[in-house]
Amino acid sequence: MKSTPAIRELPFQHNEKPGLGFEIFTLHDLYDRAERLGYDLVTPQRPDFHTIYLGTRGRGTHVVDFSPVPLGAGFATIVARGRVQQFVLERRPDAWLLLIEPAFLAGTPAVLSPSLAEPVVALGDAAPELLALADQLAVEQARPLDAQQPALLEALLSAVLLRLERLVHADAPPVPELARFFTILERDFARTRAVSHYAKQAGISPRRLGELLGAHTGKSTKQLIDDRVVLELKRLLAHTRLSVKELADRTGFDEPTNLVKFFRQRTGQTPLEFRAGNTFLPSRRRS
Repeated sequence: MKSTPAIRELPFQHNEKPGLGFEIFTLHDLYDRAERLGYDLVTPQRPDFHTIYLGTRGRGTHVVDFSPVPLGAGFATIVARGRVQQFVLERRPDAWLLLIEPAFLAGTPAVLSPSLAEPVVALGDAAPELLALADQLAVEQARPLDAQQPALLEALLSAVLLRLERLVHADAPPVPELARFFTILERDFARTRAVSHYAKQAGISPRRLGELLGAHTGKSTKQLIDDRVVLELKRLLAHTRLSVKELADRTGFDEPTNLVKFFRQRTGQTPLEFRAGNTFLPSRRRS
């Protein structure tokens, strides 16, 4: 069966300032642009860049990897590079969209990790400060590009990211070994599920890695590795028509039967049962 590329791979492109790895505009700007150009926002998309939605007014819903999450005033909705997002088209909420090419940043802050369990941050009293920074980013972007602009934008963006980090890790500081683990997991999950591989690459013993992950996530190393594989399988089952054999090839299984057994043990369904029953596709909704 021929596969259907139902997830749109979305590259970063700044039309007005090519080469600048950052762009800011509003959600309503995006809707207006899409309507004017006839661009389809409904199809699920996997951006090759990070997106932060800093809510300015109204409340609505966005969908990140099958989970509906809040969008709008009082929230930062974070879609890290590689995650699948789906728009629920409605005009009530508005937000600043911060599009960030990974190369624009010196590193990958934990708040932009695709492993962030809840891709939404309640802003609380920090909302005015974060929105003021977004306003400054928009004002600076509107200026003609000069030698200072990339550094200024990066500094303002770093302030946004650090404030979000403070909100996410209010009770516990980020752990560098865990940041490395999740970076490596995103890179290698389709190649190996061996705990020893991830511990070695993260520069930590398997036992210590398990202790840290258990304390910070409540899950074992193996559970987190398996969860990442299951998530990718669900993405592909819901948004493509790949066969089980093609799925096995993409996710590192020697035989399709091993994939079926793995998926059933962790979800209670076979892959094809999940595909047949996956009726929650918010991308088809209209308002």
